[in-house]
Amino acid sequence: MDTEENKYKQITEGSNAGFKTKFLAFGKKNIISVILLLTIFIVYLWFSVKISNTTKRYENEKIQLITKFETERDSLRIRYLEFASKVFSWSVRSELLRNNLENLNQLVTIFAKESDADLIQLVNPVDNVVMISSDKKLEGKLYNQKLDSDKSAIIKGEGLVQLITPVMGFNGKVGVLVVEIKTDK
Repeated sequence: MDTEENKYKQITEGSNAGFKTKFLAFGKKNIISVILLLTIFIVYLWFSVKISNTTKRYENEKIQLITKFETERDSLRIRYLEFASKVFSWSVRSELLRNNLENLNQLVTIFAKESDADLIQLVNPVDNVVMISSDKKLEGKLYNQKLDSDKSAIIKGEGLVQLITPVMGFNGKVGVLVVEIKTDK
C-alpha cells in the first residue's frame, strides 16, 4: 500500500511540478503579455475603488441636498402660512366684530382648503374654548394650551408647527387664531 501511495504522490507532484515549469516557461516566453495582463488587472482594481469612492461621495451629497431642500421647503411653508394667517386674522377680526359667525365659519373652511394648513382654530381668549375650527369635532371643546400673548408666535414641536395669531378688537383680544402645520409630510 505504501508503494501505491508513494507512486500516487510522485505522479501528482510530478504533474504539479510540470504545471509550474510550464507556467513559468510560458511567462518567460510571453513576458509582455503577462505584464499587460497584470497592468489591466491593476487598472481595473484602481478604477473599481475610484468608482466606489465616487458613488459613496455622491450618495452623501445627495442625502445632504435632500435634507437641505426639505428644511428650506418647510421653513418657506411656515413663513408663507405665517403671513397668510396674519392677513387672514384681519378678516376674522372684521367678522368677529360684526358677530357674523356663519360667514366666519365659511372663511375658515375655505382658508383650510386653499392654504397648506392642517388645522385652523379660533379660540375664545377668555375661557380658552374653541369657537370655530376646520375640524368640527373640536368646536366647543377646551383648548389645551395657554394663550396669553398679544403678539404672534410660532411654536415648533415634534412633527407639528403652530402659528398663533391674536385677533385684536377695539379694547382687547377678541380671539386667537391657531394654525397648525404637520411637518412630516
